Amino acid sequence: MFKWPFFKKTKKPLIIAIHGFGKRRSDEFINLRKALEGYEIITPLLFDQTKEDDIYWFNWVSRAEEAVVEAKNAKRDVVLIGFSMGGVIAAYLAAKFEIKELILLAPAFEYMTVTTVQNTVNKALFKKSNLADLRYEPLPTSFTSTFMDVVNNCKDSINRINCPTLIMHCMEDELIPYTVSLKYYKKLPISDKRLILFGEGSHRILDDDKNKDACLTLIAHELLKLDHKSGKD
Repeated sequence: MFKWPFFKKTKKPLIIAIHGFGKRRSDEFINLRKALEGYEIITPLLFDQTKEDDIYWFNWVSRAEEAVVEAKNAKRDVVLIGFSMGGVIAAYLAAKFEIKELILLAPAFEYMTVTTVQNTVNKALFKKSNLADLRYEPLPTSFTSTFMDVVNNCKDSINRINCPTLIMHCMEDELIPYTVSLKYYKKLPISDKRLILFGEGSHRILDDDKNKDACLTLIAHELLKLDHKSGKD
């Protein structure tokens, strides 16, 4: 079995960042890596878009879960950061394992119809700001149903979360309405929860020029609080 490279002796939590339903996959977290130098960040790849038969939702989820299992076996504290579909998977894993903190970025707990999803994603990909995406392999159309299966099978995990949770969402999100985060924030059965809504900005909250700095600063602040608490233990 492949071993994730996070066996360093450190009190800092391991960050497992779970990407969304997009062809950039772990590259969605390029800015996160730059902002969080000094932290170990694992970004498991949920799918391979060059393999059209990679269409089973439980395989996508298990690739993220493997990283958490390896971390727990290494007795590492874990912070889960999930973007879009990855936010739904992160919630599923946070309900299953002991996690230090859950951070959800524009989580896709609800989706539009298949046709609307495809049309909206295709339109977004051809915006000028996303021209760099053209160097990535496109997602097979067969993957759309798998995305829906992931959401349908994992979204109810929000009702079993028992770790501190922070949700961030842009109110102008063109793919997942901010009201989805508001709805699922209310479902969280914990008191240590926060929802931060940005008045402007797009779905790609970590790349959006209007909000990425604020979003990354808030994430760094959460990690500093955990470091401070760990230092007292």
